[in-house]
Amino acid sequence: MTLQPFGAAALNLPMVGEAGSRARLETPAAVLDLEIFERNIATLAQTCKRAGIGFRPHAKSHKCAEIARRQMAAGASGICCAKPGELLALFEGGANDLMLSAPIASPAKIDALARAAAKGARIGVVVDRLDLVAAYAAAAARHATRFDVFVDLDTGLKRSGVANAQEAVALARAVTCEANLRYVGVQAYQGKVQHIDDFAARRAANAEASRTLRDMLTVLEQAGLKPGIVSGGGTGSHLLDCEEKVLTEVQPGSYVFMDEAYNSVDVYGRGGPEFGPALRVAVTVVGHSSAGFAITDGGSKSFALDGPAPRVFLGTELVGRIEWCGDEFGRVLPEAGRSTLAIGTVVECTVPHCDPTTNLHDFLHVVSGDSLVALWRVEARGRAD
Repeated sequence: MTLQPFGAAALNLPMVGEAGSRARLETPAAVLDLEIFERNIATLAQTCKRAGIGFRPHAKSHKCAEIARRQMAAGASGICCAKPGELLALFEGGANDLMLSAPIASPAKIDALARAAAKGARIGVVVDRLDLVAAYAAAAARHATRFDVFVDLDTGLKRSGVANAQEAVALARAVTCEANLRYVGVQAYQGKVQHIDDFAARRAANAEASRTLRDMLTVLEQAGLKPGIVSGGGTGSHLLDCEEKVLTEVQPGSYVFMDEAYNSVDVYGRGGPEFGPALRVAVTVVGHSSAGFAITDGGSKSFALDGPAPRVFLGTELVGRIEWCGDEFGRVLPEAGRSTLAIGTVVECTVPHCDPTTNLHDFLHVVSGDSLVALWRVEARGRAD
């Protein structure tokens, strides 16, 4: 079902295709720079292709079916989702090769996933306990369908997964005994590695996690349960994973958008983040404070706050940083020598953390050059269930 734009997106819809419309957007508006976005998509795909490993991008960063389709077109082996609600929303939006990358405990949600699989979705799930294997098997049998199953391994994150190789063997063996489950591999997410800024330090941390994973894979193979897919990693570690080749596929998410939290991470060991800041939030100067600062119409209801302060751009020029002054408002701290921005000026701000920022917006305003060219719905916006 197509959702008609509303709010600022509805006001901006008539400007699609108009020259100069980027600077006239009604705000707050999540803005996606199409050229930077496409370069990010291509960079990751090319890196993985050269290394001979796959990529299964994580939709928790974008929550958008159109982006999932473009990732698949670039060669992705599927799309990861963090929550069942996110997965189901993307399936309803037209994506149909989806993996739930975390274990769950709700019989109702497991049943909903099985119903989606029965309707044609190819759904992968992760398991870290025997009762979850049984629950997925029962739901799949009830709806005459099948789940692809990954055994979840803990290589140091201490969030989910089994840290004992024999437990992994028991889970994999249990999956193979169920007619409505297909044992396809394992997942091992090294989350603590992703945001280590220094390349050498990140390489060392990733290598340690990979050694733990390699030992567990050896035990699985000795038990006759060698995984066909070894999935994990993320934006910060994907190059290292491509070099180490312990994983057969990586799960980067933030690379499509990027944010201030990743801006300091030397992703490729060349002194920078490598991927460009494709996602920004456009805000309008709505007033001047008594102290002379420009006040914008975007606060914590438009930006996630868990990250460094956004940079503020007028066109391509850096004009300041945002300081929060309420749920609905921001204060521009100007660059040295910059005068106060005029009331009515539309500026674009980088985002502190892309995943929860996207979750605050129903539509992405896709821009190319100085023009608004499309509106993409964020189908899984708010689906933290």
